[in-house]
This record gives sequence, structure tokens and C-alpha cells, in this order.
Amino acid sequence: MPIQPGGTLTPRKHSAFKVMAVKPFWITCAALLLAPVAQAAPYAQQTSFGVPVAAVQAAQAQTGVAGTWQALPALQSGRLESAPITVAPFNELIPSWNVLGAADAAFTLEIRVRRPTGQWTPYFNFGVWRAAGKRLSASGPQTADGMVNTDTLTLPYRSTAFQYRAAVAAGQQVTLLSFNTSDTALKLREQGRAGQLQTWNKTLTVPGLSQMIYPGGGEVWCSPTSVSMLLGFWGKPVRVPDAARATYDSAYDGFGNWPFNTAYAATQGMQAFVTRLGSLRDAEAFLQRGVPLALSVRFRPGELPGAPLSWSNGHLMVLIGFDAQGNPVVNDPAAKNDAGVRRTYPRAVFERLWLNHAGGMTYVITPRS
Repeated sequence: MPIQPGGTLTPRKHSAFKVMAVKPFWITCAALLLAPVAQAAPYAQQTSFGVPVAAVQAAQAQTGVAGTWQALPALQSGRLESAPITVAPFNELIPSWNVLGAADAAFTLEIRVRRPTGQWTPYFNFGVWRAAGKRLSASGPQTADGMVNTDTLTLPYRSTAFQYRAAVAAGQQVTLLSFNTSDTALKLREQGRAGQLQTWNKTLTVPGLSQMIYPGGGEVWCSPTSVSMLLGFWGKPVRVPDAARATYDSAYDGFGNWPFNTAYAATQGMQAFVTRLGSLRDAEAFLQRGVPLALSVRFRPGELPGAPLSWSNGHLMVLIGFDAQGNPVVNDPAAKNDAGVRRTYPRAVFERLWLNHAGGMTYVITPRS
């Protein structure tokens, strides 16, 4: 639940404090039983369809998260459909899409996975995206096949293959489809890796924007505010209220739907996707190439020294660099004004809060060319 001004609580879900569902018992058991088998596999993979930005592809090659790129399938009768895609074992999948044109037209994406038996599940729906107009996610109940929780497909087993299909309206152009698959039992495996010293004592000039200067709503706008900062860095400034309006998920009743945020960035001339990284060393690979990132953390009272919030169930901020000791320097939109957003947090603490909360969830946003 988010903290409202004055410290009161509200049951509504919002992006600044994204409510993460407690994992069902069967998911926890599956992770514990299968963890030894998965140790040889990577924590996460990013499988993308489109034309990669050179800096992003170079950064991915220097991380522990494999990034593969291939051409989008041919559009046939308003549909894009993939062949089965084989990946390392995963129990969570987060999709991203970049869709241009026809702002009020609906775009839908569905995904199915291959069960350990070799059979395929039914398709899981990720809701309806529109650049303008009503957009909504599609959460469903937990089943033996899995469940969608707003922006993440969670499985009660590990799969090694998925397949997607998308319905593309007339006047729409899909430029990117990207899928992060991860084995959540391995999310802390790379924690504490030595940093890349050549990236330390350097910061990028990302405009600092506070979500808190917008009374009556801004306190829950951490995700669109972070996107606004990244767009401003790339010379595409947008007003934070406009970004919030363009990322609102009427089913989730909030602004923190991860692929909705990156899909909005794509409408502003960017290539944007959601990924998961395994360590701050992975993040350094992007910063080294001039690419700031939006990261999500969760912390209890007293866990994040110097933070403008006392606690959060999920809060996004922009990583802009590292100090001389390798501590992350961020633009934290929860500061009370624009001048106060720049903060430096202890490296080990920040990394743990980032990996523990959402498995190193990150927005990657860059110009398409």
C-alpha cells in the first residue's frame, strides 16, 4: 500500500508502491525443489524481435543476461505469430512491445508456454494496450498452468519454451517485441559481483524530476516520472502528468504496469523494453555506454539510508552513475522537489533491495537510431 502525504495508507494500487502478490505456496515449493537442477542455467534471458540499438546490444553482451535479437515475423492478416522459442528454464516471463501509429487502436499480446510434460498451455492474455484511450492489463486467477499478475506471467513449474501471438490493428506498426524470462530462484546468484571500476566516479546528466510536486496524485507516479527523466535525457522532454496519463492501467488502477511504461516511451521515438539484470555490474555495462536505467526497489523502514521515503513496497528511480567508491548515484523522484532528487545509496544495500524486490527489474530506454 502506498504512503500518501501525511503518512496515511490507502488500499489502492499505484506505481510508486507497486503491490507485489505473495507467491502461492506451490510456486515456493517448486522453486525449492528444482533449485539445484537450475544452478547451471542463467538467471535470466532477453529474447527480442526487432532491430537492436548498437549500444544496447553491446551492453547486453557484457552482462550475465543473454540478449538475443532476430527479425520480427511477417504480419499476416493482422497477426504476428512466432514459432516456438527455446530458452533456459524459467518460471516468470515479462513481455514488452513497441507499437507506433493509430494511437487509439488496440494492441493485444498473448503467450503460451510448454509444460514439463511437453504439452502447451492455453494462451495467456496480457490485456489491451492503446497509446491513447483506455488501456488495461489482464490479471487472472492462479491455475495449474500459471497466472498473469498485471505484467508478469508466473508459472508453478519451469518451462523451456514459449510462443507468442499478437493482434495488430490497421494503422499500427510493431517495431519491437521483447521477452524477459527468468528463474526466480536464481535472482540473488550474481549479487555482490565486483564492479567495473572504469564506470565509477562518473554520472550522466539526467534531468531531475520529483513526483511529489504534483499534489493529489503525484505521490504514486514514480514509474512515469522515471520514464519522463529518461525521455528528457534523450532530448524528448514530456510533462510528468502527461506521462502518467499515458501509462495509466485502468484494470490495475495504477501507473506501474511495466510494459505499459516502456510502450509509452516507444511512442516518443524510443526503443524501450523491460528486462531483469543480475547485479549492479550488469547495470554498469549500460551506464558505460551512456544509457541510464530505471530500477525498482522495495525497502522496509530504515533499510535505505538517505531515502526520501521511509519505506516502500515498490519504488522506481533512475540510475545515473556511480560515485568513486562504486555506490549507485540515482535520481529518486520521491524527493520533495526537483532540486533534491539526486541521491547516493550504499552499493550492497541498494543492490540487495533491487534484486530481492523485483529480480533486478529495469527499464531500458534509448533512441531507436
